[in-house]
Amino acid sequence: MTRDTSARRHVGIQVACRLAVVPTWIFLLSCGANRVPAALRGYDILVPGQDSQSVELSRAMREVGYHVRGAVKGGSRPTAAAVHFLFAEPGPDQPTWFHLRLADTRSGVIVGVASVQLDSALSTPRARAAAAVARIAPPEP
Repeated sequence: MTRDTSARRHVGIQVACRLAVVPTWIFLLSCGANRVPAALRGYDILVPGQDSQSVELSRAMREVGYHVRGAVKGGSRPTAAAVHFLFAEPGPDQPTWFHLRLADTRSGVIVGVASVQLDSALSTPRARAAAAVARIAPPEP
């Protein structure tokens, strides 16, 4: 084997190793970045509204790894529809809560819930969305 052939083989091995390392790092980084609860990993999330809160919920959910759609699509993966609302008990000095529910579109079963008490730090749609998405969990039995 000549020196030229040996050098080419060495370069080829280096390139192959680098090509194998890149997908491995991408896989490891994507695993760490996905903060979707295990019970919701197989779901598409349907957020059909175009109001400011729905837009921010879609954005916040995509950022943490949810697959979000804006319209119903037949024959797709299991889908959970996002329903969000504000609620406060009647009376003075009662706190306002932002509630998020994820309901399976086939069965109607609630598959994810989040509730966030609003204060001055959560006055914008973006802040409410980020706080709610960070708290999504499967419903308690």
